[in-house]
Amino acid sequence: MPGLSIIIVNYKSWSVLEKCIESISSQKINSNEIIIVDNNSSDNFIKEFKKKYSEYKWIVNDKNLGFSKACNIGAKAAKYDQYIFLNPDTELGENCLIQLKSNIVNYPSSIISISQLDSNGNITFPYGKFLSIKTFNGIIRLLFRFLKFENRSEDNKKPLLRPDWVSGSFLSIDKKSFNKLGGWDEDYWMYYEDMDLCKRAKNIGMEIILINSISCTHHHGKSSRIDLTTTVKTKTYLIRSGIIFIDKHYSGLSQKILKFLFISSRITEYVLLSPFSKLKRLLLYNLIFNFGVKEF
Repeated sequence: MPGLSIIIVNYKSWSVLEKCIESISSQKINSNEIIIVDNNSSDNFIKEFKKKYSEYKWIVNDKNLGFSKACNIGAKAAKYDQYIFLNPDTELGENCLIQLKSNIVNYPSSIISISQLDSNGNITFPYGKFLSIKTFNGIIRLLFRFLKFENRSEDNKKPLLRPDWVSGSFLSIDKKSFNKLGGWDEDYWMYYEDMDLCKRAKNIGMEIILINSISCTHHHGKSSRIDLTTTVKTKTYLIRSGIIFIDKHYSGLSQKILKFLFISSRITEYVLLSPFSKLKRLLLYNLIFNFGVKEF
């Protein structure tokens, strides 16, 4: 069975990171390493954590380089041939890595993910269809699922899914395939990088696999929504990265139409809800005046 290099990108997510590391450490498995890439958290916790978890590999960036670039830095430092990219706000289920390793051999040269639960133990949907005319906002997605009689709850009962893309909060890929894809696209500072990686993988014939019989808990947003300011920035990047995805994977009239629908639906939402929500007001302001800012 392959050794596992587990790569975690951290930015001021210390409370959940500790639980994440402990959940990995409790796995009864040999031949694995933990690589923590800190995106310049610039606080007092980094020294404390490096001392407490000194057996793991720490890489501390001198500025916040974004998720994709930090992941690539972690991958370059990895010694094993199977990577797991893991969010700091995840906790692995019991025997998660043992089960994963036994399944990896069945799906060579694939991108593999697992089922995810939220903090209350409810099943979530860490996968989906590529951004398109049918998926550019939540209402449209629900409409097309209804018209096609899709039931995501029933999908989660299947032992295996082959979706378009899986979440980067838990994503495993072998080193050879990762290098063939050129790693994570660093044009994405945050969000849509997982969809992009899966899109490029599918374009060269790779499979995207989600194994429902293995699970982890994902405390959604605990690593990216630390406070209101951070929430506004991360949600702004969500829009910005969606546009990057459209520009990279569409062309001509379809690109123009999808980009218009994607942006206008967000603006409409923020305008309508801004009288009732400070967050929506700030998002609208950020979308208009700070859309090109790339760093925290």
